[in-house]
Amino acid sequence: MKRVIITFLCLLCIVQAYSQSFTISGTITDRESNEPLIGAGILVKGVGRGTITDMDGKYSLEVKRGETLVFSYVGYQSTEIAITNQRTLNISLTVSEANNLNEVLVVGHGSAKRITLTGAVSGIQASELRRVPTSNLQNTLAGKLPGFFSQQRSGQPGKDASDFFIRGVSSLNSDGNKPLIMVDDVEYSYEQLSQININEIESISILKDASTTAIYGIKGANGVLVVKTRRGLEGKPQINVRLESGIQTPVRTPKFLNSFETAQLVNEAYANDGMQPQFDESDLIAFRDHTDPYGHPDVNWYDEIFKKIAFQENVNVDISGGSKRLKYFVSAGYFSQNGMVKDFGSKDNGVNSNYFYRRFNYRTNIDFDVTDNLNMRLDVSSRFMNINEPCNMNATGEIYDFSKMHPYSAPVMNPNGTYAYLSDTEGYKPTLNARLANEGYKRTRRNDNNILYGATWKMDFLTQGLAANFRLAYSSIDENNRQAHRSSYPTYRYNSSTDVYTINPNNVYEYGTYAITSGTEKATKDLNIQASLNYARVFNEDHDISSMFLYNRQSTTNEKDGAVGGVPANFEGYTLTLGYKYKSKYLLDVNMAYNGTDRFGRDNRFGFFPAVGVGYAISEESFFKDVDWLEKNIQLLKVRASYGVVGSDVTSGNRYLYNQVYQTGDGYYFGDYPGQTPSYKEGDLGTPHVTWEKAKKFDVGLDMNLFDKISLTVDYFHDKRYDQLVSRGDIPVIIGIGHSPNNIAETINQGFDGQISYQDRFGNFDFNTNVVFSYAKNKVKYKAEAQQKYSWLAETGKPLNQPFGYKWVGYYTPEDIVKIQSGAKDAPAVPYTDIPVQAGDLKYADLNNDGTIDDFDKGAIGKPNLPSTTLGWSFGGYWKGFSFNVLFQGSFDYSFAINGTGIESFKSQFQPIHQKRWTQEKYEKGEGIEFPRLTSNPSTINSASTYMSDFWLINAWYIRLKTIDLGYQLPKTVLPKFVDNIRFYVNAYNLFTWTSYDKYQQDPEIKTNTAGDAYMNQRVVNFGVQLSF
Repeated sequence: MKRVIITFLCLLCIVQAYSQSFTISGTITDRESNEPLIGAGILVKGVGRGTITDMDGKYSLEVKRGETLVFSYVGYQSTEIAITNQRTLNISLTVSEANNLNEVLVVGHGSAKRITLTGAVSGIQASELRRVPTSNLQNTLAGKLPGFFSQQRSGQPGKDASDFFIRGVSSLNSDGNKPLIMVDDVEYSYEQLSQININEIESISILKDASTTAIYGIKGANGVLVVKTRRGLEGKPQINVRLESGIQTPVRTPKFLNSFETAQLVNEAYANDGMQPQFDESDLIAFRDHTDPYGHPDVNWYDEIFKKIAFQENVNVDISGGSKRLKYFVSAGYFSQNGMVKDFGSKDNGVNSNYFYRRFNYRTNIDFDVTDNLNMRLDVSSRFMNINEPCNMNATGEIYDFSKMHPYSAPVMNPNGTYAYLSDTEGYKPTLNARLANEGYKRTRRNDNNILYGATWKMDFLTQGLAANFRLAYSSIDENNRQAHRSSYPTYRYNSSTDVYTINPNNVYEYGTYAITSGTEKATKDLNIQASLNYARVFNEDHDISSMFLYNRQSTTNEKDGAVGGVPANFEGYTLTLGYKYKSKYLLDVNMAYNGTDRFGRDNRFGFFPAVGVGYAISEESFFKDVDWLEKNIQLLKVRASYGVVGSDVTSGNRYLYNQVYQTGDGYYFGDYPGQTPSYKEGDLGTPHVTWEKAKKFDVGLDMNLFDKISLTVDYFHDKRYDQLVSRGDIPVIIGIGHSPNNIAETINQGFDGQISYQDRFGNFDFNTNVVFSYAKNKVKYKAEAQQKYSWLAETGKPLNQPFGYKWVGYYTPEDIVKIQSGAKDAPAVPYTDIPVQAGDLKYADLNNDGTIDDFDKGAIGKPNLPSTTLGWSFGGYWKGFSFNVLFQGSFDYSFAINGTGIESFKSQFQPIHQKRWTQEKYEKGEGIEFPRLTSNPSTINSASTYMSDFWLINAWYIRLKTIDLGYQLPKTVLPKFVDNIRFYVNAYNLFTWTSYDKYQQDPEIKTNTAGDAYMNQRVVNFGVQLSF
C-alpha cells in the first residue's frame, strides 16, 4: 500500500508539473531574407488557443509542457515544435513550394489567390532569383516558370540579357512576339527590365492566357510579365546588406589549329584547287619545331587576346520600415562586370578598350496614409549605366576571321617591343593586340529615370468595398555614346633572317591623336495616366464580388524616331473587369478592354478585346469534403478554362501605317566643292484600312494540391493569331515602291505547360523539389506569299521561322565525277555555276529532278531556332542554418547553323573539325568523314553562306546546371545584439553544359545563320555575404 501511495504522489507531481503554464515568446522571420513576418499564426495543436505576431514579427503565448505549437503563415510551409522547457523560441519559415492554396499571385492591376484564380498565371518570389549571379532579371528566370522560353544570345557585359517569350511565338513579326512588361503597373521596355536591380523586386508573375491579359487589350497578345517591387512595412528600420564578388569564365572556349596544322591544310586546299602549295617543307618544319618564332610564328590568338578569368562585383544596401502612417523602402545597388579581353589600352591616357559594364541603381518607394481612407505612394527609381567596348571591333569575330589573321601571320610583339602587322593579309592591318591597344573605345552611357505617384481613396462611406485609384507615371531614357578612335600608329615586320625591321606599307611613322566623337542613341520620354474605380465585397460570407473600371492613357515621345521624331505616339484604353466567386468553388471572371492607338487611321484606331474565365473548385464541394480520405489528402482540385481576344499593333514599317510617310534619303552632292545635302524620299505606300493584329486564345487548366506536400498545375493552350500585320509577298516588285503591312497573315500556336512541386520535412531537414515543363508548337496558316512553282518552297503550312535550304545526301565520289564529266544519264545533279564540282564536295538532292541544283531545290530543313520544349528541375533543402538550391535547365527540339567565318574553310580559322575533312585516302579506306574537301574558293557548293543545307543545320538540345546556391546562416546566439542575421553563400551560373553536337564549338544558345562569333556566354562562380541589422 505504501508503494502505491508513493507512486500515486509521483504521478501527481509529474502531472502538476506538466499542467503548469508558462509564457513562451520569440520572433518569426522569413528564412531567406530574415525579415519579420507580420500576422503569422501560432496555434496550440488540438486546443485552439493561439495568437499572431505583431509588427516586428514577435509573439508571446501561454503554453504547457508537452503541448505542440504550430507556426504558420500564408504562402509558407508550416512548422510544428513540441514544448519542453523553452522560454524563447525563434522560428524561420520557408516559402512553401506545394501547399500554396492561398499563395497570392500578382496579376494585372491587382492580385489573386491560387485557389480562386481562373487564368493561367505562374509566379515566383524574388528571393529565389537573388540566388542567380547575373546582371539582369531575364537570365534569372530560365527554367523556373512554366511557359517561359528564353535564349541568351551573348555574354557581353551589359548586353547579355536573354531574349524571352511566353508560350513560344505566334507572330510573323520578329518584334511582335515580345511580351508586355509591367513594373508596378507601368510599362517597361526590354532594356529597362534588364537594368532593374533584382534586390528591388518582391515578386514576378507571367500572365499567359486571355483571361489575365485581355485587360491590356492591344498589348496583351504575347503574354505579360508583371513585376512587383518591394515596399516598406510598419516597424523598426530593417537594414539589409549584400556583398558579392564573382569569377567569370567562358562556357565554351574555341580551339583552333596551330600554325603547323593550319599550313598543312592550306597546302592541301591549294592542291585541291590546282594551285602550288604556299609552304614548302622547310616552312612546315619551322612551324612544327618552333625554331623561328618571329619568321615562322605560331600564335594562338584566342589565348593572346582573352584572359582566363574576369571579375564581377555586386553590392546592395536597402533599408525599410516605417510607422502606421508612413512606410518606406530605399535601395541602392552597384554592379560591375569586367570583360574577358586582356588590358591592352593605356591607363595613362585614359583609353580603355576592354569590355566592361558598370551600373548604379537607386529606388525609393514611399507609402503615406494621409487619413484612414486616403493613401498616397511615391516611387522614384534611377539607373545609371556604362557599357565599354573596343571601337568598331568585335574581338571574338576578329579572331575567327581567317581572312584577317592567321596563326602564322605575325608574332604578338616584335623582339624590340614594337607592334607587328599582318603582312600576309589584305590591307596589312596591325595585329589584333596592336589594334586593341591603339584604336580606342566606344562607351555607351545611359540614364533611366522613373517617377510614379499614386493615390488610393477608400470610399466605404458611399458603399463598402468601393475605392478610387489614380496613378501618374513619368519615365525618361537618355542614351548617348562617346568614341575615342585613332587609326594612325606605326607597326613593323621583323625579318628574322636579316634582323631588319620594315615599316608597314601605309608609311605611318608616329602615333596620331585620338579623335573624340559622340552621339545620341536614344532620347525617350513617356507619360502614363491611370485612373480606376475598384469594388470588392463579400456578401453573406459566400458571394465574393469584384469589379474594376480603368482608364489608361500613355504618350511616348522618341526624339530619335526619324521623320516623326518628337511627335508623341499615343495610346488610350478603357478596361472593365467583373469577378464573381461563390464559396470559392464557382468562379467567373469577365474582362473587357477597348483600346486605341494613333498608328491606325481614324476609323480603325480602337479595338474591343473581351475575355472570360471560369473555374470550378471541386475540392470545395460538400460531397467532396464528406469523404474523409479526399478531404484529408486532396487540399485542392480545380479545373478552369478561359477564352478571349487580345491584340497587337507591333510590326515593321512606318509609325503611321495608314499613310505614306516621307523618309530621310541618301543625300545629294552639289557645287564645285561637293558636300552632301540632306534629302527626303517617298516611304512605303500606306494601307488605309489597316487595323489591329488579333489573337484568339483558349486555355484549359488543372490545379491540384495533394497530401499537403504535392502541388500540380497543368495547362493546355491554343492560340489563333489572325489579321497579322505583314507585308504582302504576292505583289510584283515591278511597282517600284514598298508597301506598308496589311492584315493578312494567320498562324496557330498550341501546346501545354505546367509544374509539379513537392515539399516535405524530415526531422530538422526541409526538402523541396520542382519540375517545370513547357511545350509550344506553331504553324503558318496563311501569309500571302508569292505563288511558288513547287509545294516544298512554300512557307505556308510550316512552322514560324522555318529554315529552308538544300537536302544533303552525301559527298560527290570520284565515280560521280566521272559520270558528270562523261555526261552519263545517271550522273548526279550539279549546281548551275562556273565552278565545277569535285570529289569530296557536298552533294544535294535534286528535288525537281531537272539535273541542276538551284533555288528550286530548297525545301524545309531542320527546325526553327527557338526550342519547342523547355524543362527545369530544381531541388533544395535547409538544415540547421545550412541551405542548398540546385537548378538544371534544358531546351530541346530546335536547330541552328553556323556559317561564314564561324566554320567555312578559308573564312574561319582552321578548327579540329577541319581535320576530319574528305580526302581521297579517307574515302578509299572507308574512314569517318565529317567535313567536305578543303578549298580556298569561298563560293563553291561547300559554302554554308551560299548553299545552306541540313549538313550545316544541326538538330540540337542542351542541358545546363543552370544555378547552384550553397549557404550557411550563422546562429542567432553567436551574433552581436545589433545584428539580426549573417548568411555566407556561394552560388554559380551556367556551371556545366551538356549538348547534342560536336560539329560546332559555339554555345548552344547561339543565333542561327551567323558566324557564331558573339561574345562568349559566361560561367560565373560567385561568393557573397548577406547581413541584416
